[in-house]
Amino acid sequence: MTCRAFPPVTVTLEKTTFLQGSALPQIHTMSMFSSHTLITGGIITQTHGNVVHVYGAPEGSLGALQRATATAAFHNSEQCFDTPKCHPDTRVVILDKIMRWVRMEENENSLVMWIYGPAGSGKSAIAHTIAELCEDTQLLAAFFFSRSDPSRNSIRPLVATIAYQIYSHFPDLKKSILGALERDPLMFSKSLAHQARCLITEPLLVLRQDGYFNRSTAKRLIIIDGLDECADPMAQRDILEVFSKALHRHHLPLIFLVSSRPEQHISLAFNAGLLWDLSTRVALDESYVPDNDIRLFLTDKFEEIKSTHRLRAYISPQWPASEILSELIKRSSGQFIYASTVIRYVSSIRHKPQDRLDVVLGTRCPQIERQIAICGPRRPVQGYPIARGGN
Repeated sequence: MTCRAFPPVTVTLEKTTFLQGSALPQIHTMSMFSSHTLITGGIITQTHGNVVHVYGAPEGSLGALQRATATAAFHNSEQCFDTPKCHPDTRVVILDKIMRWVRMEENENSLVMWIYGPAGSGKSAIAHTIAELCEDTQLLAAFFFSRSDPSRNSIRPLVATIAYQIYSHFPDLKKSILGALERDPLMFSKSLAHQARCLITEPLLVLRQDGYFNRSTAKRLIIIDGLDECADPMAQRDILEVFSKALHRHHLPLIFLVSSRPEQHISLAFNAGLLWDLSTRVALDESYVPDNDIRLFLTDKFEEIKSTHRLRAYISPQWPASEILSELIKRSSGQFIYASTVIRYVSSIRHKPQDRLDVVLGTRCPQIERQIAICGPRRPVQGYPIARGGN
């Protein structure tokens, strides 16, 4: 076989800005013998003789930041679009408490607010609602962990995702953030503390020194939802330690809203050291009268079924009876996940709502039990962490 030498290949990069949650594969060898198109991992490569055009490949440090970002963790991502928000006129007291803290009208010395409660108690719904309420004002970044999503169930993309949102809010930080990545191309293989210092703390300190935050009446909000859904418990504590130290040492113009189940290691972190002094906490327990909110939610949803279901002509205006509503509230045990799962089951367009509700009330319902099992037990969690007086 005879090998022929070919002239050098000219590679033209067409600049295209895109957002990708995972790293793209690199193309190292391509045939130069004929014109063809190769599509790999979102990169389109067109070869014409000895000229290669590559479309869709982000370049340099911005590309590295984009590839390391978990876009599914954004509060307004496609994956989070259908995540439940607080039903209208529910959670009024707790939402007001959080918003007063965000606006520095209450607990103004607390830089971290921890919302905790058992699975299904509505933590993520509250976090999403706060994110939407603050989207045009205080919200700087959000990261929504999800145990079932490999792109956002670990610590790996956390700093990149927050840094990307900061970069998007403050174009003036382009030099600081992208410069750090240019100086250290292996940034995302380093520790969480190193990444946070280079990509979050130091860029924000530049803005503070320039007097930017002197014009702001409120601190900027970062939301971290579902901390317990980060797969590694040690990583969960690392997250709390890194950000609490940054707040304490550098007086960053930030506040953090963190939600999680009251896992023991998370509770210990909040009840000792810096976090004890920096934080206030909100337990999603009976003090916020969740039964009233669940009653309102169920009442509204049953009315919606009676007015929109394709078999609505066969549903009595008095359905369901008040005692049935009370039984569903009792079974919910203060947790919205049960009530919302019942509504999804009963509202199936392929079945009579009355029959589906009878199944729920009369026997064990495997479909609902499977959904509850995914999110955790329906019974209230005992042993809430120590609550600080007045918070």
